[in-house]
Amino acid sequence: MSFSSSTTRLFVSCAGALEALLAQELKELGLSNIEAGFRGVFAPKTMDAVYRVNYASRIATRVLWPLLSFPCPDRQALYQAALSIDWSLYLRPDKTFSIDANLDRHPTLKNSHFAALVVKDAICDQQRNRFGNRSSIDLKNPDVQLNLFIHQGKATLYFDTSLQPLYKRGYRLKTGEAPLQESLAAALLHIAGYDPQKHVLCDPFAGSGTLLIEAAMMATKTPAGIFRKSWGFQAMPEFSQQAWNTVRHEFEAKKISLPSGRIFGADSDVTMIEISRDLFARTGFSKEIEIYTRPISRFRPPAPPQLIVSNPPYGQRLERSEYLDHDFEKFLVQHLPLSAFFLSPANKQSQIPHRRVLSCLNGGLEVDVLQYLPHK
Repeated sequence: MSFSSSTTRLFVSCAGALEALLAQELKELGLSNIEAGFRGVFAPKTMDAVYRVNYASRIATRVLWPLLSFPCPDRQALYQAALSIDWSLYLRPDKTFSIDANLDRHPTLKNSHFAALVVKDAICDQQRNRFGNRSSIDLKNPDVQLNLFIHQGKATLYFDTSLQPLYKRGYRLKTGEAPLQESLAAALLHIAGYDPQKHVLCDPFAGSGTLLIEAAMMATKTPAGIFRKSWGFQAMPEFSQQAWNTVRHEFEAKKISLPSGRIFGADSDVTMIEISRDLFARTGFSKEIEIYTRPISRFRPPAPPQLIVSNPPYGQRLERSEYLDHDFEKFLVQHLPLSAFFLSPANKQSQIPHRRVLSCLNGGLEVDVLQYLPHK
């Protein structure tokens, strides 16, 4: 992540290599004065920006609101800075919290965990002195999420307005093996140039349907956060329910319908097909998205696809990848002319003719975004 000593800018994080895509998306959402950083972009520190990005960004991971920036030469400086914040504005003693700390090499702070404990101690000491009790730590499902970044002796404490990562859209209850993060699926569709008015889209390795759902949400202009129930910013003193409702209604008023037969996919795993159909129903796309239980070698699309975007099986999902490459390339050749973009592990050399567009992370796995180049 980039570091900024200013408390006048939001930091909107994303997966590495997606910064330019995110910056463009935020401009399309109505934000100005955007500055790309490392694994994210800086944006104006306004609640309107917080609402817009959290609700409508498909690529962002978190929206971080800076509370305090300060020199951090040692533990005492970190403790005193954290103690100087009035935590009663953001965290009541009956609420839980968690701190995600990141720091580079530091002469006195041992590691990220130690730095987080120092901030935790300051918060809890302040609460005990003021209220007689303190908040508990909850690493899995906190009421409040804080972020600490220390770089070259300078630190910034952030309030996480998203609470949960934004790729957790709120519609998924189960995941399949090696799931594709929703934010990366949306980014892959952007990279592929997906145009709902122009393209018939196909994913022949649909898995639990992530790419298909993200495409349907893009095609219908459905806000990415429409299925989420809670946000970190709802605990902020700056939060306005009226302003939040206004932003939500603005985006929801833009929703449009999607004709059937424009988005379809297939997968050979019956369990994944069942999960995907449940998700299509949950998101309201049962009629708009068509899914078939077929291996790629036997999949016959119901209409000629103009764009294929996919996350083919790899690693534990597939033991004999050379056969998949053969079947996938054969499928692509059969449906020319088309455009195709797909993911491949960075440590695997795909046998399908391609060019590498970029490398990024899907969860903790480094993957390449590849564009199919048919033989001439």
